[in-house]
Amino acid sequence: MKWKVSLFFLTMLAWYSVTMAASFSLADVSNTAFLIGLLLTIIAAIARILNTGFLTPMIQGFQMIGQRMIRKSRSAERADSQMKNDPDIQTFKSSLASFIMQSTFIIGISSILTSVVGIFML
Repeated sequence: MKWKVSLFFLTMLAWYSVTMAASFSLADVSNTAFLIGLLLTIIAAIARILNTGFLTPMIQGFQMIGQRMIRKSRSAERADSQMKNDPDIQTFKSSLASFIMQSTFIIGISSILTSVVGIFML
């Protein structure tokens, strides 16, 4: 929880330091912060949807089509099955995906909030 709050304030501090250090106007920085925040929030939402498994049947269908089109060697199939069955790799992948999703969401929301505060300061 502490890293989330510090990341939030660090992002806001970065936007305000860009405003002070660069020769951009406050409106330009607010527009850029809003655009970047919106994009990062959309990326976090897409990652959340993929993480919930809502699109899993469709993704698995495309994987099956790809497997029919391109043949794999037996060693590649064994390596894929070992990676799917390894709990350490699955735990690492899920924790990394969760960290990236939370980070992009926090940076996106703080950028949008910085933009809104910047607009009211105009």
